[in-house]
Amino acid sequence: MLIVAVVFEFVPGGFDRIKDEILGAIENSRKEEGAQIYDWAIDVTAPNRAIIFEVWDDQSDLDAHFTYPYMDTLVAALSAANIRGDIVHYSAEIYDVSGKRDMGFVLPTE
Repeated sequence: MLIVAVVFEFVPGGFDRIKDEILGAIENSRKEEGAQIYDWAIDVTAPNRAIIFEVWDDQSDLDAHFTYPYMDTLVAALSAANIRGDIVHYSAEIYDVSGKRDMGFVLPTE
């Protein structure tokens, strides 16, 4: 199992300029074989910081993810945003994990 963590720091308005391409990638990526989680989130403490959190069954599923046309569209939008200066910083990391387990955390109901 792989966990992918990507962080983008955008200039104000930079995220919104490519939001449509991001939404297309989210909608399609979640349907892919081997995609357990594919989420983008805006940091509530830093509104220009976007975080991608992905969980994939294995490397071959992640590799296949980048062969779809909607990912070409997203990568082109991100590349253009970077060239425009809309992206201040980004990092992308992959974590190899052996499995998952429930935390056992339960929220009270009363």
